[in-house]
Amino acid sequence: MVLCFCSSIRCSSQIGEGLQQWAEEVASIYAEETEIEDVSVLTEHLIGLARNPININVAGREDLEQIFFLTDIQVENILFKRYVNGSFLSIYELQAVDGLPVDVIQRLEPLLSFGPHESETRKFRLWGDSFLRAGFQLEKAKGFEEDDSGVLYQGDRFKLYKRTQIETNRNFSAGMIVEKDPGEPMFGKGINGIDLMSGYVHYKKENGWFREALAGRYFASAAQGLVLQSGMPMRKSSMTTSIRNRRASFRPSLSASEAMAMQGGYAVLGYKSVEVIPFYSQNYRDGRIDGNGRLTSLREDGFHRTETEINQRHNVLELVAGAKASWSGRWLNLEAGHVNYRLDRSLEPNVLPYNQFYFRGKENANSWLGYMVSRKNLLLFGEVASNELSHYAFYNGLVWGAAPGFSLSLSQRSISTQYKAPLAGPMTESGSFQGEEGYYCGIRWEFPFQIILSSYLDYYRFHWLKFRIDAPASGSDWLGHLEKDFGQDATLRIKFRHREKPVNEGDDSPEEGICFQKYDQLKVQYRQKVNPGWQLTSLAQWHFVRNEGENQNGQMVAQDLRWSNENQTLTLTGRLAVFSTTGYEARLYSYEPHVLYMFSVPAYAGKGSRFLLMVNYKVARSLHFWLRAARWQYSDRAEIGSGSQQIASNKKTEFTFQMRLKF
Repeated sequence: MVLCFCSSIRCSSQIGEGLQQWAEEVASIYAEETEIEDVSVLTEHLIGLARNPININVAGREDLEQIFFLTDIQVENILFKRYVNGSFLSIYELQAVDGLPVDVIQRLEPLLSFGPHESETRKFRLWGDSFLRAGFQLEKAKGFEEDDSGVLYQGDRFKLYKRTQIETNRNFSAGMIVEKDPGEPMFGKGINGIDLMSGYVHYKKENGWFREALAGRYFASAAQGLVLQSGMPMRKSSMTTSIRNRRASFRPSLSASEAMAMQGGYAVLGYKSVEVIPFYSQNYRDGRIDGNGRLTSLREDGFHRTETEINQRHNVLELVAGAKASWSGRWLNLEAGHVNYRLDRSLEPNVLPYNQFYFRGKENANSWLGYMVSRKNLLLFGEVASNELSHYAFYNGLVWGAAPGFSLSLSQRSISTQYKAPLAGPMTESGSFQGEEGYYCGIRWEFPFQIILSSYLDYYRFHWLKFRIDAPASGSDWLGHLEKDFGQDATLRIKFRHREKPVNEGDDSPEEGICFQKYDQLKVQYRQKVNPGWQLTSLAQWHFVRNEGENQNGQMVAQDLRWSNENQTLTLTGRLAVFSTTGYEARLYSYEPHVLYMFSVPAYAGKGSRFLLMVNYKVARSLHFWLRAARWQYSDRAEIGSGSQQIASNKKTEFTFQMRLKF
């Protein structure tokens, strides 16, 4: 599981650690809920945020909402204070904002700038970042071994990644990404060049009627994601009152996820408080085609290693066209839009009872209307969406700063069984969200002595069948999160989550009925700075799974150690983890340190240990190197993996090298 990660370009320790802690929580949730390889889109917007601090005196609501650790109420309070008192002169004036504690202000400092706009008549400047990354697995997987039919994987064993971003003080920026996965060929064998080569050119200006334009790779998001969410959807997490989609509506992308980004262009046209955004995408997708020439599904893993995978590469043309219009008032924001989705060949998945309402055919059309009302400490928001003006989906919610230090969030979702939206990604329990109804309640309570309690309860019901659920059913999800800050030197976090998920009883047989599979997870983490150069992080996790049949359980303990020299030019990071699970359902997920702009959240299943060592050396202010080695060692098996990824060993060792050049 790989996720894009960033830390402040100003080398602020507070924001770096804050981003890391947030990344641990959110990435673990995504790993557990989605189990997909690349969720780098989740924090990509933070890279740009760290590179280009926000001018708080001209920032709008959408700008401040990109700072993940600010709650909706805190954003509203900052805007209200600026409206009443005028521009902020320094970071210290934020202490006058209601509900903004000192630790949040400290984390804000490297992300904000103060003062008027910089003049565009100054001398032309250009700056940027360039990353080169290579990965290699020491043990050879079965797909790289030659047999009677030759070698299954057509490429070498290296993973390569190159990313470059350039910005100027003349409103223009550009970026390019190049990537290949292990086993993918280059410059031959069905791939002319490198598997993923993409980029963008971007123009953005704060004022005027022509405000923004992009050509190339981008992400699109609208309202609460019922129609348009080309990046990752929202997920429930310990940020229990963050239930509103706060991602920038249209933004450049250099994500390595080949299926999620859009490829084309958009423009932002505006006059005063009105904006209109036309957009277009022409993207080639990977499709599975059966022997009768029928497109049965669209692939999202992005792998092109075997002849079969290469033949499925970019064989379906996906066309998207639409427009979004919005109006922003003092306390009311409205937006509306329409999008047409089209494939050049008909999608005809095998008809099964649970998937008969999925999108089929070549074309689909969706429209939406979204709203947000902000009054003092109360925020109301929602979206109503339609599919071909015949089937509807609703999402409504509120966030209320009920008292100093106490916030409440409520939401309700209701999606028609026959509602279809191929580009949607709302905050729902199931990834196939048709026929889902749900009610969510979350709280965040700040106590004296720097203690914070967060909790949510989500009840949902499926009005139609789901995969492994052969009847309408309901379930629930509860989380409690307690955080104690001992100052700048130590933090304790305790999280407990209880879920009751409906599944087929017995061997997925509908005749035996539906039962509840119950999950109980407990995570305890303690982080301590011993002195300016040393930091210790201790972690313990337990996972218990119960159903009508066999029960499973898992546990793990991990210890991280980080050391930096006095001038922060050399950093060493190590981890030792020991784990034991009685089944795959009881697997555990844990964040682990990785090179800059990348980290992993592997699944711990079986019995064994994991070792990790990473070195970061700053040769100069503009040149950094990373070298990382990580190894799995299992005690309950002689082989790791299955199929073409099988390794004839109980050990699996991975190396990563990265170089960063700032200019």
